[in-house]
Amino acid sequence: MADPASLPSASPPTPLSAWQLLRQPHFSPYKCYLRRDLGLGVVLNPKVGSTAFRRILVDGLCHVGARPQLGPWWPLNRVRRFTTASLRDTLHVLNHAAEFDFRCFVRNPYARVLSAWNDKLVKGFHAPAYSRSMRRLVPRLRRWAAAEGLPGADATAPLPFATLVRYIASQPEGRRNQHWDTQTSVLIARHLPYRRVYQMEHEFVDGMVEILTRVGIDEAWARARLSRPTNASGRPPAGTYTAELADAVYAIYAEDFSRFGYARDSWTGL
Repeated sequence: MADPASLPSASPPTPLSAWQLLRQPHFSPYKCYLRRDLGLGVVLNPKVGSTAFRRILVDGLCHVGARPQLGPWWPLNRVRRFTTASLRDTLHVLNHAAEFDFRCFVRNPYARVLSAWNDKLVKGFHAPAYSRSMRRLVPRLRRWAAAEGLPGADATAPLPFATLVRYIASQPEGRRNQHWDTQTSVLIARHLPYRRVYQMEHEFVDGMVEILTRVGIDEAWARARLSRPTNASGRPPAGTYTAELADAVYAIYAEDFSRFGYARDSWTGL
């Protein structure tokens, strides 16, 4: 696992109040697992095992007989009631973030944006319907492609990866869809004091086990559950990247590469 202080561009985070953190573009109490009682905070990162994290965590909490953080009167599904802290606890944790053990999972930026394209736009195109998060966005993407004279305006084929990369580059950080905005922005990494950053490629299982055992789930159960596939998005087609595309992606996510310890040439083989 990576200690943020050892990463190449690590710099002390700029503290924000709870109100300021709540107003960050990508912050949501539903994308965090905050445990005031345990001094623990986990911020979820779309396209980096977030669905698997929620499912396995809730299964484990049910396995040990834990109660949801929110009561049954909340109009939320079971997963959110288990993983969402009360407003009082959320405000406390955010106002005292430096005192809490914040953790997150990250992924090679080349792989993350490629996976988002394949899962949301290619598989979504071939499915009966796009995912809810894409239904309004896809028409905008196609109109933008048409206006820019780029491939992808034709609704009879998936939007090309190169066009998506151009679209992402045209938008300011923090205003993009959460599945392909920078991980620095999505994780509010300039402001939250992460003590552990797990790289998805080789630290997901050990990171999950550390977190699950911290909340009272036995390690043997956790490792057995993690050995079963959960929400596999499928592999994008090999050879999608070219050197030119890789340069464009690196320009967008340069801070992610530096902050989270990924090499500029790590696109080869994807």
